[in-house]
Amino acid sequence: MNTTPAGTKTRARLTLLALMAVFVLPLLLAWGLARGPFDWRPQSNLNYGVLLQPPLQLNAFGVMPATGTALTMNAIARDWFVVVLYNEVCTLGCQQLMEAAERIQIAVGRDAGRVSLALLGSEAITPAPPGNNLWLAADAALGQALRQASGEPQFDAKFLIVDYQGYVVLMYPPSEEGPGVLEDLKRLLRTAAT
Repeated sequence: MNTTPAGTKTRARLTLLALMAVFVLPLLLAWGLARGPFDWRPQSNLNYGVLLQPPLQLNAFGVMPATGTALTMNAIARDWFVVVLYNEVCTLGCQQLMEAAERIQIAVGRDAGRVSLALLGSEAITPAPPGNNLWLAADAALGQALRQASGEPQFDAKFLIVDYQGYVVLMYPPSEEGPGVLEDLKRLLRTAAT
């Protein structure tokens, strides 16, 4: 004969239910968030620039250094380039963009050595600011490919982020003055460091 009081049985059942709840409720909650009717995921991406899928290879568009030789990005893995895209005579507007790119390079702090700057434009750009200048063939095929990759036919890029292999990864509209480029570049540098 069972001589356990009714209160002890009730307490044991409640303990068992509480223990089951500790393990089952998180599973139900996770399932509800993943498959349920709640749309809790953010609708926008984290990039300030337009992520190119697939990235565009600069060599495919006749891009070459100022020396006129084949383009080699003389960089090691985990290095990035901030490229100013400018197809007119490099006057005040172009120089301001290059100065903004220099400020971005300085602002990344200790990783500044992993960021190179370049001006990408047609051979008619004169005078070009000193530094890593890349020249673009006059047919402007890269500009068209960038517009097509962005999905917006009127999109004109002024800044590009290029990886160490010469792939254009991110592009930025003319309205971008640098803070968005800096935030994306910091994220890329952190991610590539691991």
